[in-house]
Amino acid sequence: MKKRKSFGVKLWLWFLLFSAVIFLVLWLLQTVFLQNFYNGMAIQNVERAVGKMTSHASDSDFYAVIDEIAVSNSLLVFVTDEDGNILYSADEYWRLYSGTEQADDGADNPYHAGDVMNWEKGALRNLPYSYQTLVNKLDEAQTDRVGFVTEDNAAYVTGVRLGDGRILSVSLPLGTVGGTVGILRVQLVWVSVLSLILGFVLAWVISKRFEKPVAKITASAKEIAGGNFRPELPKGFCAELDELSDTLGETASHLEKAQNAQREFLANVSHDLRTPLTMIKGYAEMVKEISWSDEEKREKDLDIITREADRLTALVNEILEFSAMQADSSVKEYKKIDLSRAVCEVTEQFTPFCEQNSYVIETEITDGITVRADESKIKRVVYNFIDNAVNHTDESKLIKVSLTAADGSARLAVTDYGKGIADEDIPYIWDRYYTARNRKNKAVVSGLGLSIAKEILTAHKARFGVDNRNNCTFWFELPICSKRPAKNTAS
Repeated sequence: MKKRKSFGVKLWLWFLLFSAVIFLVLWLLQTVFLQNFYNGMAIQNVERAVGKMTSHASDSDFYAVIDEIAVSNSLLVFVTDEDGNILYSADEYWRLYSGTEQADDGADNPYHAGDVMNWEKGALRNLPYSYQTLVNKLDEAQTDRVGFVTEDNAAYVTGVRLGDGRILSVSLPLGTVGGTVGILRVQLVWVSVLSLILGFVLAWVISKRFEKPVAKITASAKEIAGGNFRPELPKGFCAELDELSDTLGETASHLEKAQNAQREFLANVSHDLRTPLTMIKGYAEMVKEISWSDEEKREKDLDIITREADRLTALVNEILEFSAMQADSSVKEYKKIDLSRAVCEVTEQFTPFCEQNSYVIETEITDGITVRADESKIKRVVYNFIDNAVNHTDESKLIKVSLTAADGSARLAVTDYGKGIADEDIPYIWDRYYTARNRKNKAVVSGLGLSIAKEILTAHKARFGVDNRNNCTFWFELPICSKRPAKNTAS
């Protein structure tokens, strides 16, 4: 099996990959695509500047506007007549030409295209070589405004016929970013090398920092698997790992409870199995050696053997039934049953016991309540509730069974009048092999009755619980199909 990389190594590799991608994108943006970005933005700025100049073409401060726009956008601007005579020019350096004036009237302006620079005369610049191309494009175009990039990609030129015999020519060099790219490239080499070294170290530190609490949690999980359900769980690093630690702690707590319950279950089952087996063996030996010739004594001993055998059989059957219910995960399709009749039949099963032991079961059963359920299983729940009440009621030996309908649900409640259940025991009353500490009756009780009831009711998706505020009442609710008027009885 291929060995997988550790969490720390993977985190370190991903961090390095992330750093490499960032630097790759930075290199592309600052070197490969910088010129294209610059050209696009520069052309947009030129077009906006030309539009602003054109809007002031008829104003008296037209040339002042040109001066300001030329400086703020690094533009070379010429205003000429149709013959190419320079009427006005400006660039970003015009403020450096102190003492130099330009003519407002082209009639006396001696600075024609082709004139050389002459600082004595005040000739600031000649027309650019692209001027004639601009004029040709304006002549060919069907509009008064054109813009283009020169053939050598050195500049962007745009021109406008102002409508009064003047031509506005504006150009911006596009190659000026080349030197900047060279500087950025050298700078990026150093920045990349230093950043990758720093990123390598930082990624290693971070990966170790993250790996440490994960390793501790892993070690704690191994301790839990080894049977230590209270390991030291690290917390305080981050919310997600704290939540994982809490979940692992809860899991360990549940596992500890489950293991303790299993041990208690095995101990209790072993004890309850041992008791009837011991009695059966003892009385069998007594019959064989002592009471075989005494018919009356023999019959009493055999009755005890029979009773203990029945007790043993009941215990084994309940264990098997409980195990079968837990193992059965199939989806059940329940039939419509008369719950009122089923509850009455169960209570009648206790009539002989009540007559022999002076118990009283009061019933308040609403007739005609029907639900969808497994009738035999629901009867078992009712039987277990009543049997539990018999074993826990007080000296009055009074038990109350009620079946009512309200808000579309049938509610079965069985109440005993004993001392109730201790608050600390309530969370565990549905656990297997739980028996109340204050049980008075010594009848055959396996400790699985409520656990079996819980499994049945859970399978039926019923609501159930125990009310310990007034006496002790076990109850469950199922959706009803129909009901008829109430009838009160007593047994």
